[in-house]
Amino acid sequence: MTKSEARRIIDGMAIPAAQADAARRTIRRATASEDIEISVTAAAELFIKRSRLGKIGYQVLEDTIKPDGSKEVIQKAYDSAGNLIHQDLKGKTP
Repeated sequence: MTKSEARRIIDGMAIPAAQADAARRTIRRATASEDIEISVTAAAELFIKRSRLGKIGYQVLEDTIKPDGSKEVIQKAYDSAGNLIHQDLKGKTP
């Protein structure tokens, strides 16, 4: 989905303000060429996945946002065959 579609989904969700604010910041960082997916885990965490094409495959950024607004980001890179070739846990936010 696009950034504007993602924002509309977040704005329509009954989630804590801190979680919604963190989700909006994540969506704001997406580029125009990224595809965004949003889901909710069983633990009431938002899972936002942003993906974009690269030179030899594609990149995925996975944000898991807790109700208190803290989050964990994992960056992944896949080759053109879909094989995971890189994974990096980015800094967690409190």
